[in-house]
Amino acid sequence: MASVYRRATGSYEVRFFIESKQRRSFYPGPRATKKQAESIGVKLDKLAFARNQSESPSLDVAEWLLTLPEKQHAQLADWGLVTPRESQSAKEPETLRKWIDAYVKRGNRKPGTVEQIEIAGNNLCTFFSDHKRLDEITKGDAQDYRVWLETKARKVPKDEPERGLEFNTVRRRMGRAKEIFADAVKRKLIPESPFHDEKAAVGANTERQVFVPADHIERCIRVAGCEDWRIMLAFARYAGMRSHETRIQRWADIDIPNRRMIVRSNKTPPTRVCPIFPELLPHLMRAREMAPEGAEFVQSRYAADSNIGTTFTKIIERAGLVPWEKLFQNLRATCETELLAEYPIKDVSSWLGNSAP
Repeated sequence: MASVYRRATGSYEVRFFIESKQRRSFYPGPRATKKQAESIGVKLDKLAFARNQSESPSLDVAEWLLTLPEKQHAQLADWGLVTPRESQSAKEPETLRKWIDAYVKRGNRKPGTVEQIEIAGNNLCTFFSDHKRLDEITKGDAQDYRVWLETKARKVPKDEPERGLEFNTVRRRMGRAKEIFADAVKRKLIPESPFHDEKAAVGANTERQVFVPADHIERCIRVAGCEDWRIMLAFARYAGMRSHETRIQRWADIDIPNRRMIVRSNKTPPTRVCPIFPELLPHLMRAREMAPEGAEFVQSRYAADSNIGTTFTKIIERAGLVPWEKLFQNLRATCETELLAEYPIKDVSSWLGNSAP
């Protein structure tokens, strides 16, 4: 017959015999009362008796078993008193599309990050199919996926030959795939990630690096159709701002008399202090003079996430120049190159908001 003992911690322990010499200890939990522990002891005796007689447990015992937490039920199964519950691994495996959609919804991510994960997820589903099971994707499949990204993933008109993505874009997509499958490993949906050994570090692509001379951007500024574009181009070339940063700066953060400004960003760090360099100063003074009274933002025509590449290309062509690769990125990189020739890398990294490497 089961016995109930009070432990030093204040919780109860139920001791009972499965057979005459097989004593077991069952712990109802820290919040169980003595009366509840005694009731559980009675059920355990009934369960042991039914097992020894090769009978099914009584209705009240069967109902109690349904409410047991997984850990306690698994303990009874180890003792041979009940049939093990269906394990997580025995359930229907997760499909690729279902898992990616669930992964996208979790976490506190910025909209741009969510968009990049969705793009990478669409690539995965295009190559493997929406209904591909996670546990069916092998390391060899991951290698084939990389080859597909490199040779066929780019969308092109039907009459053009298949093309792959750029070197760094491929690595970013592989990095997102590693991220997606690593989370599946953490949640024990798969034993290991097929993308674990794939390289995803982004490196410099010298073929797309262009030094944009100051006189080129001055020509663009002269033919730009509005002051918003003029100051955006000046911010990018003479302050090394990212594309979105050129559109979210506030007049309250710009101290022209002391030649310094606080640069706001949607990346980390969200703000940084940067000098107002001599090349930028006349453009800022002109923009300040032409700004509407009470204006909050230095430019107010475009949102931070606006796609302005097409308009920028037209401005460059209007200036009689040939559009260069990575329009805003190369303006920022050109500014950084010039600053590094004159200032310590630690200072330049702080002003432009990136790491020294």
